[in-house]
Amino acid sequence: MGRPARAAAALAAALLLATGIRAAEPNVPEPPRASVEIPALKTTGRTIQVPAGGDLQKALDEAKGGDRIELEPRATYQGPFRLKAKDGDEWIVIASAGALPKPGRHVQPSEAAAMAKLVSAGDFVVATEPGAHHYRFVAVEFAPKAGAFVSSLLQFGDKEASADQIPHHLIVDRCYLHGDPKIGGRRGIALNAREAAVIDSYLSDFKEVGADSQAIGGWNGPGPFRIANNYLEGAGENIMFGGADPKVAELVPSDIEIVHNHLTKPLRWRKGDPSFEGVEWTVKNLFELKNARRVTVNGNLLEYNWPQAQNGFSILFTVRNQDGAAPWSTIEDVAFTNNLVRHVAAGVNMLGKDDNNPSQQAKRIAIRNNVFLDVGGPWGQGRLFQMLDGVSGVTIDHNTAFQTGGILFGGDHAPHPGFVFQNNVVMVNEVGVIGSSAGEGNDSLKRYFPDAVFRRNVIVGGVAGRYPRDNFFPASLQDAGLTVPRDQDFRLTLARPYAQAATDGRDPGADVDAVAKALDGLDAAGLRARGRARADVMGIVLPWAPSAAAFFWVSLALLAYVYVGYPMIAALRARLWPKPRLRAPIEPSISIVVMAHNEEERIGPRIENLLALDYPRDKVEIVIGSDGSTDGTVQRAVQYEDRGVTVCPFTQHRGKPATINSVVPMVHGDIVVFADARQRFEPQTVRELVANFADPAVGAASGELVLAAHDGTAAAGHGTAFYWRYEKFIRSTEGRVDSTIGATGAIYAIRRDLFEPMPDDTLLDDVLIPLRIVRRGYRVVFEPNARALDRASSTARQEFVRKTRTIAGMFQLIAREGWLLNPLRNRLWFETISHKVLRLTLPMLHATWLASNMVLADWGFYGLMLTLQAIFYGAAAVGLSQRDGRRRSILFTAPAAMCLLLWATAVGFFRFLTNSQQVTWERVAAPAARPDVAT
Repeated sequence: MGRPARAAAALAAALLLATGIRAAEPNVPEPPRASVEIPALKTTGRTIQVPAGGDLQKALDEAKGGDRIELEPRATYQGPFRLKAKDGDEWIVIASAGALPKPGRHVQPSEAAAMAKLVSAGDFVVATEPGAHHYRFVAVEFAPKAGAFVSSLLQFGDKEASADQIPHHLIVDRCYLHGDPKIGGRRGIALNAREAAVIDSYLSDFKEVGADSQAIGGWNGPGPFRIANNYLEGAGENIMFGGADPKVAELVPSDIEIVHNHLTKPLRWRKGDPSFEGVEWTVKNLFELKNARRVTVNGNLLEYNWPQAQNGFSILFTVRNQDGAAPWSTIEDVAFTNNLVRHVAAGVNMLGKDDNNPSQQAKRIAIRNNVFLDVGGPWGQGRLFQMLDGVSGVTIDHNTAFQTGGILFGGDHAPHPGFVFQNNVVMVNEVGVIGSSAGEGNDSLKRYFPDAVFRRNVIVGGVAGRYPRDNFFPASLQDAGLTVPRDQDFRLTLARPYAQAATDGRDPGADVDAVAKALDGLDAAGLRARGRARADVMGIVLPWAPSAAAFFWVSLALLAYVYVGYPMIAALRARLWPKPRLRAPIEPSISIVVMAHNEEERIGPRIENLLALDYPRDKVEIVIGSDGSTDGTVQRAVQYEDRGVTVCPFTQHRGKPATINSVVPMVHGDIVVFADARQRFEPQTVRELVANFADPAVGAASGELVLAAHDGTAAAGHGTAFYWRYEKFIRSTEGRVDSTIGATGAIYAIRRDLFEPMPDDTLLDDVLIPLRIVRRGYRVVFEPNARALDRASSTARQEFVRKTRTIAGMFQLIAREGWLLNPLRNRLWFETISHKVLRLTLPMLHATWLASNMVLADWGFYGLMLTLQAIFYGAAAVGLSQRDGRRRSILFTAPAAMCLLLWATAVGFFRFLTNSQQVTWERVAAPAARPDVAT
């Protein structure tokens, strides 16, 4: 056979193989056939400016395609407003005047201060007339009039009975939509249109008692739809398609893209949660399809769902001919991929046919490469998947789930043809795969999933004899090489023989790097791909093999820069280019938030200290957040409630960040001051701290932690006191130029409206919170006259534990907050690299300097340098060995503190890589005091 013939044969074989693969996978969902185009934000016509109090409806009526209507920021326009059908296909843009929020991320409520606000007390704020098209809202706030209940803030279509009447080409872009905080609202956007999109927006407080409520809902629009980069809150369903019969015959909402959104229900809606506000809104699920076709749900974070008005399943693909007039209702071609679902009562519920009215059969649903975390447990029954009444062509592939209930329930009626369950990592718990009147495993598969493909799954705790062959049954997570991950730790590595055992040669379970990449930029998810996280911290590729001398001089130069060079540069910049800062004796309302865990002996004196501050008492709110204290902390604190102190007793020991996330939304002060139970404030501290907020550019202010050495202080403690004076100098100079990198956790303050919730396992909340404020354009300044007093560590172990936690937190922060290393996104990039990132390399730099110096030691200069290094480490050893509490020379205490920091950096890095650093804080006990040593 000649070469052309062989090539033809190979091509024919490839075509046959491809045909065979397609034939073997008939249930692959069809992707959307069309996608909504988001055009560049530009107009070609007039700019119509509507001042505060102006007639916006007149401007809308008179505008033509290509015009831009500019609204005055912070002005409120009274609706309702109607959008009319216009000639042409150019866009009419309605936007707030001035600088717009950057695209590509959802806006925050705090950005509403620069937006115009549209309100109404009627059924809607804005509604389309039949056939309205090509309207785009940008950076506009929509809300009910105070105290009013609005059915749909944006009513894009509703009861149009023919395709030509349906509104089309509508975009909601970087907008803030919210219901009334006390009485809610039924729906943010009714999306009954075609060519419609909701992007980069924030929708919250859509809630109702006794009826379903949604952030976004659609039932009478054909699509396509794009819902991307949004924050979405809805008590009933955060997003739902279907739920009411279409008025247009045969209409099925189709070609739907739901990507990169954060769907959540606030815990203040959950009865029993410490933040519960007292109203049990009608809570159902996070995402539901009742009538939809060709749907892509990719890269979303879906979290917090519990049983209330429904059984707790968070995702529903349940076909419904809702009112009986739409028997064509169906669910077809759904791809649910690369999503993170966590903190929910149950996973996915699917229904083959409506069990109330005639409908079509649900078919071709793929659930691939998702992570299901914390399913069940405190949230509910914990079932992962449920399929009822004959769902056809379901594929569940490459998912990882940590659930407390069963894996799959097959129902009690019709079987489910064309079912594929492969390459998943799941827990069996009490029961695995089951159906009514059938035994676990093979018996239920035969009854409810005939001819199913069930292979290459890692079924933790399963019994091999109950399930088909070609699956794996490790007895425990440890046997599988797994541990239960925290929210942000998904570096799951399977042990042999499970690794690379999937049908495609990869590991069973989700490809967590792909999930992390799909979620990238969603701050609330906190995930990053492993490869990228490592490259950000360690990705140094040297283009040549350097000599020992090169290693010596490069490491010495970097050490000199970190210890001396950068502080000198910072001081010079502060002297030459100081940024003016306004300070004035203002007296805003403040909330002092104290986090405490088992501080029974300290909490009383600490509260007395705060009550004695030199600040108007009627403007001070003191809130004690007890993080799972098991001693008398809460009882002691409650004794001060009659003096205006609020106590928030959280029963679970979750850590400081989780407690802050729960407490801060409940406080009322314009300024929030964070404090610990251990330190004491000087009387003028708060007054000095808040004086900085007279400058509107200041978003946060950090005070000074003064560590006082005492007779029982270890040598490392004396060195730490010196280190804090050194750190104070650097922070002070940074604050005079622009902003400090982080704050002192024992004493700092922020504007309350700038607070952003953080992942619950954050280790450095006092760095993350200020840096996020910097990212929003504000300054973080250092106030040396606001002082918190504390005692230096009594033992080297106490200081080591503290430093290790801080270093692990810094590695965690850099791995998660990738924007910090991007000079185009971080205006403090130079300070971040010089002050924080390079310090993380100190152990490597010291080791490299020492090793290269030993290689070069036969030279006179290098020999002298090696001798100096030996003296340094010898002095550190002497300093660390001093345990009798006597005050020692800085010549010993400073090297001791430096070496302790180096070792803590290495251990902190290891704990970061292994995710073994606890977010909760446990006090390290001091040694018993000698009779002649004060404690």
